[in-house]
Amino acid sequence: MKIPDELRPQFEAWASQQQQTEKPDTADLRQRVKQDLDLARKMSVKEYTLWQKWDELRCEFADISTKEHKRISGVADKIWQPAALDDYLKLEPELVFIKTQFPVTSVSIWGHERFEFVTNPDPLAHDWEILRLFVSTMPHGGNVGRSLRFLVRDRVTKKYLGVICISSDFFDLAGRDKLIGWSNEIRTKRGMINHTAIGSVIVPTQPFGFNYVGGKLLALLCLSKTVADMWEEIYGYRLVGVTTTSLYGETKGKSQYDDLKHWKACGFTPGQAPLKPAAATQKAMRDWLRAHHPEAYWRLHEALRPNGLPLTRNATTVSMNYVYRQLGFTSAETRSQHSRGIYFARLYDRTYEFLQGRTPAEKLRPLFDNSEAALVQLWRDKYAAWRVKGLAEKGVFSQEPSFYDGLLGLSWDQAKERYLTF
Repeated sequence: MKIPDELRPQFEAWASQQQQTEKPDTADLRQRVKQDLDLARKMSVKEYTLWQKWDELRCEFADISTKEHKRISGVADKIWQPAALDDYLKLEPELVFIKTQFPVTSVSIWGHERFEFVTNPDPLAHDWEILRLFVSTMPHGGNVGRSLRFLVRDRVTKKYLGVICISSDFFDLAGRDKLIGWSNEIRTKRGMINHTAIGSVIVPTQPFGFNYVGGKLLALLCLSKTVADMWEEIYGYRLVGVTTTSLYGETKGKSQYDDLKHWKACGFTPGQAPLKPAAATQKAMRDWLRAHHPEAYWRLHEALRPNGLPLTRNATTVSMNYVYRQLGFTSAETRSQHSRGIYFARLYDRTYEFLQGRTPAEKLRPLFDNSEAALVQLWRDKYAAWRVKGLAEKGVFSQEPSFYDGLLGLSWDQAKERYLTF
């Protein structure tokens, strides 16, 4: 990867500070990666997702301290729990912006900041990360680029209902791009991609999610004026649309976004996302890249633009694919066949025309009332009430929390037996 001339001094300053160490063996790394990929390709999407979560927690909390365990339990105690099926009527959900990100204390997997309990001006940042780790099934490798984090909690009790992260949108997503009418020229070179974002984390706590379709509330709140105004205030771009993808496959009705007002289904991913090896192997791949290809490593993981943002967007995936190629793996060996649904929501009546570069911002008109209050009321009346009626008819009401702290200390076979239902 060639380094632009204007960034050469930045690279040379970085390189001068690097210590010479013995280079990792390429053949050993290739064998290690192959073993992990062979294992991952045999898994269903649900098994692969659980494996990633189990491995993530194993990496993050390999030597969990008593202090860390108490902190995790303390956050679990802050999760909202209903006593009766109609308790959702008492809720007053609110978005709480996490004012500061948790600090960079050490770097582990592919730029993902290792979670540590350190002093932070905003203690809610730690609560957000604990919820993200132990409530979400999906592992989360951190965000490169723009990122806004929100806690969703009950205004009265301050109990947690879920976590949201709004991040830089995918560069290429065929279904979304076809819906919008985007070409590569307009989307990237003209910078219109900066006016959309992706809901990279939309995760309700449990049993709020199960009993009251809490995921639908969170998805609606991603479209709120609160989020859009914060995006423009911090990053300087009018947010006109939001993208997200489903967690599992192509089965209609299995996603929390299906038939959700304001969200439009626009196809499926091709199922060609790179498979990820175990966390320790990913770390070894990064170390290998740094030792054998320092210029590529720097460009992907260290280089900054004049505005302070990373030079390489989506560096995690780009870096992993680069190492795969250098190790001699083919696309067939490193790609999953796991497809996900694609969804897009417009915030304005002429969102598509604006993103195509055919309508100025001043002609945009809100497509719907996206105040927090209006979106909460929509969820309460249209979705939660319907869900509660169905549960009442079936005599079903969950009071069981779903918190993945139970994965800590389990072997992979034990994790499958406990958490996978076939």
